[in-house]
Amino acid sequence: MSKPIGSEAGFSLIEVLAALLVTMLLVLTLSPFVMQLLATWSRGGEVARLVEFQTRGLGRLRQDLRHALVLTGYGQSQDLAVFEGDETSMSFPVVAGLGPSQLGLEYLSFTVASTIDGRALVRRRAPVIGSSYGSFVDPVVLISGPFRYVFKYYSRNGEELASWSKVQFDLPAHVELHILDRNGLPIFGGPIAISTFASLSAGCFAGANLRGCSTSQMPDTAAAHQELLKELGVLPEPQG
Repeated sequence: MSKPIGSEAGFSLIEVLAALLVTMLLVLTLSPFVMQLLATWSRGGEVARLVEFQTRGLGRLRQDLRHALVLTGYGQSQDLAVFEGDETSMSFPVVAGLGPSQLGLEYLSFTVASTIDGRALVRRRAPVIGSSYGSFVDPVVLISGPFRYVFKYYSRNGEELASWSKVQFDLPAHVELHILDRNGLPIFGGPIAISTFASLSAGCFAGANLRGCSTSQMPDTAAAHQELLKELGVLPEPQG
């Protein structure tokens, strides 16, 4: 025999409708919050990517340019390991380190290459052999994304140049890297300027007539040494 169903067993139609109404109100209330949360999450990922650009890729490029030097030597200009660049590529010699396991000098290349997500700035290196250089190896992607990368160069007198030729035998005063989005707008609010040091090869002090020695008159090291000793009080001031 079946037992009678109690009045409190299960849900009535009114209770089900009330539960659906409460659920709908909760969804409508939380929807703006969820949308804002998703937008913040997306923005956070974009900011993280920009921070990675600055701390990793751009940091590596800045460090390399700070170690660039004017290399002296003989031979055809197109074969020399000297600074050269245009809007989408740049190459120059750097001081890579000293020691038994170090090459001392390297020739670096930075080129813009196509990738799955857009374009990438790729770094390669080659050994310096005499006044020239070998084959480029060890490609490393510094930065990548749906962006456009443009290099610009500035001479010591402030002239803006779209390219830097090897026959100039000097370093630009600074290099600007423009990173633009799909609309052609800079993602950092402007170009990234990286200064270079006026580094000279040791060969310039041995023979100032070498190509690559941009200064026509080298300093008198002996006179400079004496002036330094006078300032330190090692040498007495001349009497009279």
